[in-house]
Amino acid sequence: MFKSYVKDVRKNSMKVSIQIHKLYILMKCKFLLVLVMICANSFAQYTYPKTSLAKNVLASTLVVQLLDGDNEVVSRRNDDIIAVFRDHWKHTDLLFLTQSQIDSLAEKHKNGYSYVFQDDFEYNETRNRHINSDGSIHPFGDGMGGRLSYNAFTFGYYSCYLNARIDGDYEFITSIGFANDNLRKTDYLFLYQQLSRLLDAAAQEKPTKEYFNVNRNIETLPSKTLVLPKHFFKEKDYGKISKYYDHSYELVDIEVYEQTILNREVEKAYVKIIWSHQHKLYMWVVVNAEDGAILAITGFGGVSFGSYHTANEIIKAKHLKYTTSKFAQKINNRYGG
Repeated sequence: MFKSYVKDVRKNSMKVSIQIHKLYILMKCKFLLVLVMICANSFAQYTYPKTSLAKNVLASTLVVQLLDGDNEVVSRRNDDIIAVFRDHWKHTDLLFLTQSQIDSLAEKHKNGYSYVFQDDFEYNETRNRHINSDGSIHPFGDGMGGRLSYNAFTFGYYSCYLNARIDGDYEFITSIGFANDNLRKTDYLFLYQQLSRLLDAAAQEKPTKEYFNVNRNIETLPSKTLVLPKHFFKEKDYGKISKYYDHSYELVDIEVYEQTILNREVEKAYVKIIWSHQHKLYMWVVVNAEDGAILAITGFGGVSFGSYHTANEIIKAKHLKYTTSKFAQKINNRYGG
């Protein structure tokens, strides 16, 4: 009887141990999921170029792709990107070519040119569910019955990416993501500023933590007047902004917003919605209007599984407090290559 009792105790103890182990695995997986969600925000918005490649670009002719087509939107966008780069790009010689012209040039010249391409893109994230031994399907589990893949998220975005032509091959340098393809002159100025800043810093071998310094940004932002376009916020939240942002700000119409950017006003900063290649999410950033330096980066949240997403152009007023939170920016803004 005693031996039977001991056997039962051991069996029950083993069951408890197995259940505890399963619970531990489940909690560990949940913790890792939370950690991944946090770490997903712990990289910066753009790839930091390798020093050798940055120097290569700064020693080559820059070719900027023009869009094909003869409609009004294409003509306006081509005019805008030409105007911006002609006015501001002083590093090297410039060419503006369509894709077919680029193909011909690249075929003839294996070196000496770098290229800014632009196009629509779609990001699909596939995830797995576990089919357990009992036939149930869960995000986590023993997986004894195999795995079931599904499309978790689909995002549409627009990207301008910089490649260098080296010995006949294209070498990726960096890419600047936008929320959609409705690019205006302000967007192309932002593109120029990001490329120029990244290339200069990388060529000078500036450490990424120096390029994007959270402590410096936290000190700089409050000295600027933050320009907020009205259409980025819900009208009912206009009066709540001062509750979450303790520093100087202006709530403006789109015309004033765009002139602030194009005039590169010294005492101003502005918010901008982007596609972050590093996060693989739409994000919104605070930009120094004078030179395009990113002073803060924050996420939207609220992503739905299985949905096709376009940019959510509504910034929550309560999230403005994170722009000057050292803790939030230390998490969200560590520059990753």
